[in-house]
Amino acid sequence: MNAERKLLKARAELLLRQPFFGSLCLRMQPQEDRTCNGAWTDGKTLAYNPHFVDKLSLEELKGVLAHTVMHPACQHHKRRGNRDERLWNMACDYSINWILLEAGFTLPDGFMDDEKYHGKSAEEIFTDMTKNFDQAGNPEIGKKQDGPKHIDVEYEDGKGEGNDLESGEDDERSQTGDEGESSADGMDSDEIEDSEGDTDQEQSADPGGTGEVRDADDAETGSGDSGDVTDKDWLQALAQAVNQARDCGDLPGGLERLVQTLLYPKVDWRELLDRYISARARNDYSWTPPSRRHLHMDLYLPSLSTEQLPEVVLAVDTSGSIAPEELEQFASELSSILEAYDTTIRVLWCDLEITGEQVFSRADLPLELKPQGGGGTDFRPVFKWVDRNNLDPACLVYLSDMECGQFPEAEPDYPVLWARTGGGGYAPPFGDMIDVC
Repeated sequence: MNAERKLLKARAELLLRQPFFGSLCLRMQPQEDRTCNGAWTDGKTLAYNPHFVDKLSLEELKGVLAHTVMHPACQHHKRRGNRDERLWNMACDYSINWILLEAGFTLPDGFMDDEKYHGKSAEEIFTDMTKNFDQAGNPEIGKKQDGPKHIDVEYEDGKGEGNDLESGEDDERSQTGDEGESSADGMDSDEIEDSEGDTDQEQSADPGGTGEVRDADDAETGSGDSGDVTDKDWLQALAQAVNQARDCGDLPGGLERLVQTLLYPKVDWRELLDRYISARARNDYSWTPPSRRHLHMDLYLPSLSTEQLPEVVLAVDTSGSIAPEELEQFASELSSILEAYDTTIRVLWCDLEITGEQVFSRADLPLELKPQGGGGTDFRPVFKWVDRNNLDPACLVYLSDMECGQFPEAEPDYPVLWARTGGGGYAPPFGDMIDVC
């Protein structure tokens, strides 16, 4: 079996047995690269050296594919910044390998794993690793090989193995004759290639030999000057893969926690809701009175009179999952929005269909939400109702426990914020999500 067919077979088995990793793997285009030692990805390409693939068992290859695909899923290809590339790869490996082992994968010998880094982010691990420098300024880093044994490896300027590599070259020279003949004359080509590959791996940016992460092309992913430090396509794919794996009942606990951290970072939901709404407010300026800040310079400029906000739609899941106290909390926050902005808030009550509607303005303060309906959950009727009534809201906020996989097929043109209660349920395929707790 050649390397390409072997790779396709491993990917097909991932789709059948590990759908989370298999579906994500389909996002990357396989590409042969004989210049690399093993495999690498930048979020779009899955490059591999065919000799590396040939040497792996099918189970190890599946582990390498899962490992490589976890790098862009965790946004490692967008988060390195100015950090040392080799050390960043090691930190990223430590952050994900334990999850792969928990999921039942087999990784090639030499993979990075340390229990003290379980559950930590790549940034936290990188910072901790850079603290462990020797007096010469070389990082002292543990590398896992053949079980729990750790070998301390010292690097010189972040490359190779420093003095150990130099002494190895001296030994090799001492084993050659006066005419420079190598002692490898008795080795066949495969053995020579393997020995050279081992040395290259020690000097590569992937010392664990499980798949390297390279920086994304900023010009194509929209980072850099734009300030966007996430790959939104990958985050959306991650959410879809989580839903698919959850439907199959196959999502390890460590992976579940990691995905929750990536998709829904912990932020106070009241603060995030206020930021989300205020970012969509429109400022209304007036010449009477003029701006006081510029009068002393004899400049007459308009002043900010009011902040206007287009209509906000609040959809509430009435399947019985929203507790009265959670509705009260949300009503209080919506009242604050009406006090701050000249807008209208339209509340849609929905289970399997729209069961009621309430419209509020400043004159209706304080808000009193009156739930209507009950039963099952389906998110689609609300979006269909907004389209059918030709509404163009500033945003749509959906309050639900997210225990439903019935989402619209297409992402709407307006912003969507999912306000989740209970901390469980399905990951939405679009929009942002906050936890109401």
